[in-house]
Parts: sequence; structure tokens; C-alpha cells
Amino acid sequence: MILLMKAMALACAIQLHASPAGSMKFLLQSPDYVQAAQIPGVKVRLKYAETDNFMHENLYGDFKICFLHKDSAAMLKQALVNLKKAHPHYDFLIYDALRPRSVQRKMWARVKGTPSQKYVADPDKGSMHNYGLALDLTVINKEGKPLDMGAGYDDFREISEPRHEAEFLKSGQLTQAQMANRLILRHAMEGAGFIQLKHEWWHFDAMEQKKAQAIYKIVE
Repeated sequence: MILLMKAMALACAIQLHASPAGSMKFLLQSPDYVQAAQIPGVKVRLKYAETDNFMHENLYGDFKICFLHKDSAAMLKQALVNLKKAHPHYDFLIYDALRPRSVQRKMWARVKGTPSQKYVADPDKGSMHNYGLALDLTVINKEGKPLDMGAGYDDFREISEPRHEAEFLKSGQLTQAQMANRLILRHAMEGAGFIQLKHEWWHFDAMEQKKAQAIYKIVE
């Protein structure tokens, strides 16, 4: 009976924030999550709260705030120190951070069984974004313009993948200047302990997923 009551309570808690709007209410009340835009030197443009994304629709609805788990936020602050030390006039621009799993399911339904499937995590396994422990971001100059990375955000081509950079440099499809810009972002983030995703230049995880699964909870 006790186990049944606990299961019902858990189900109710999940239902309370099993939509982007519900998730935002939950996150605003939780001390474990912070708003990225409140960190000096961090700008935000939530791509999935507009239509300029690979889904071509606003997936977030009223979810307009960029959240991070407080642990990844602390790492981001160190990454910003690294960035400013090398390039004082540069800032970070975040495209996506904490992503409710309800949104992850919509993305997965679109790409499952297609060549783009590798760019979206299976929601049943969970994405690091669902924990608030992943960041999609770039670097902007003092005019607020993103640096040229040789491929845009959500560009699901191999030229976006760090593991293929050497071959694209050799062919001239990726320039030395574009590669240098990628390294500005990568060095700042990896210097703070973030892990570069091998097939997205813009994606960084705060830790290995197995560790996240053992310690943190997914935001539904």
C-alpha cells in the first residue's frame, strides 16, 4: 500500500510539470536551478522558443527562461573566466540549456529513423539537456555577433562535427579562421571541465551521462 501511494505521488509530481509551462513553474520554485541570463557575460537566445530551429516551430511555448542546474552554472562561470582571460570583449550566447523531456520527445519523434537521429538523444534514455547539465552555445564579439564556426547551430551536417574537422580543414571546406573560432569556445569550456560532444561543435556536457543518471533527476 505504501509503495502504491509513493508511486501515485511520483506520478502526480511528474504530471505537474510534464509540459514546458509546467516545467518552468517547477524550475522557478526549485533552488537547484538558476537562470543563465543572470550570469554577467552570458546572453541568451532560446532557439526552441522561436521557429528558427530544425523543427521550424516554437517547441517551448511560454517556457522563455534559460535554466541550468546550479552545478553546471558554476562550471559555466569558470568557462566565462577562461574566455575573458583570452578574449576580454567576447561573451557567451546560449541557444539551449535545460530542455524538458516533454520537448525531447517531440524532437525524437521527428528524427527517429532518419539520418538526423544521431543529433537528438532518445528521451527514454534521457538527454543531458533534460538534467540541465548540457549547454548549446557559441561565442559572440563585442558587437554581439556570433563568431563564424563554419556551420550554424542545428546544422545537421558532418562539417558541424568536431570529429571530422581535420578532413574538412584539409579540403578547405572549413577555414583556419573558423577552426580557430571553434577552439576559442572549446578551450574555454573544456578548461572548466565541460565535455565536447563529438558531433556538435556547440554542445558541451557538464559530466559523463552515467554520473548524471546516478546523481541528478530528469526534468519532465
